[in-house]
Amino acid sequence: MSESPTHDLAARLARGDQAAFAELYDACADRLHGYLVARLGSRDAASDVLQNAFLRAVKSRRRFRGVENPVAYMFQVARNEAARALKKRPAPNHVWPAEQRIVQTDRNAEYAEDTEMVAAALGRLDADDRELVELKIYAGLTFREIAAIVDRPAATVATRYRRALESLREWLAKQFR
Repeated sequence: MSESPTHDLAARLARGDQAAFAELYDACADRLHGYLVARLGSRDAASDVLQNAFLRAVKSRRRFRGVENPVAYMFQVARNEAARALKKRPAPNHVWPAEQRIVQTDRNAEYAEDTEMVAAALGRLDADDRELVELKIYAGLTFREIAAIVDRPAATVATRYRRALESLREWLAKQFR
């Protein structure tokens, strides 16, 4: 029986195959950057953290041995790098209001009012639920991939995500009445 494409990619990454790292970068860098902008509130900070995450992955390439999903693994590495970056920030800027984080990711001013409303709704969620929504919507990850990143069962992630969306719907419905 042949190896799966992701297992093959993980094996190539573990060997330090440069083409494999290019393939991994192409597969997830844009989604990682979008997720990091949402987490950090700054495109520049997100770019720095993304670069650090890939450098860390290259330096510790042997950890890819046994990794089932290299993309999900990179989200975990990026999540950890983002946490480190947030710890290094001066206290007043440590936590960005959700409104600021989301508005800075919006490229189209036409939707600014809607974006601000969604950001306010996201700001009402607790940090864990907000992260699940960000990983699902901004990064486009599956529940299984998110589960691997946050170290929770996929069913729990899916349930919490649905509850978070329902909470967002209810709050937004009240705002538009």
